[in-house]
Amino acid sequence: MVHVREAVSAEDFQEAARLLRDFPAHQREHYKDHLAVVERYFDPVAYEKELGDLPAKYGAPDGCVLLGFDNEELVGAVCLHRLDSEACEMKRLFVPIAHRRKGVAEALSLALLDAARNKGYGIMRLDTGAFLVESQALYRKLGFTYTEPYYAAPEVLRDGLVFMQIRL
Repeated sequence: MVHVREAVSAEDFQEAARLLRDFPAHQREHYKDHLAVVERYFDPVAYEKELGDLPAKYGAPDGCVLLGFDNEELVGAVCLHRLDSEACEMKRLFVPIAHRRKGVAEALSLALLDAARNKGYGIMRLDTGAFLVESQALYRKLGFTYTEPYYAAPEVLRDGLVFMQIRL
């Protein structure tokens, strides 16, 4: 059974970073037909800097990092950060292949929606690969709808991304 909890300790954030370090390699391996988008989206220097200090970007009080566990094994993570006083952004939802189809991504997403509501946000936004049809299906199931870009995406990424949001 999957259970979700917020990262609070330095060790929690290190474990989240360890798991999330596998995200770009997973994307490169499984979406080879979209490698140009994946490579541009995951700038290695910026991504490593982000993972090196997750609390700086995703920490309380405005954000959080949620960890998903199957028994005691870390099987997924997702992050939340503030965009403005009304809106937040879901980032880095990742569940390794070995743990998919067990409800981990949905449990993490639902917990993140609750966390965003509890922080007082009225809208959650996200971007995802246009080719990530399973991810989009989950987001639609949760009530997200497609929207215009909410940030100035680099031109090389615009056709490779879709943007979604949900009113909380």
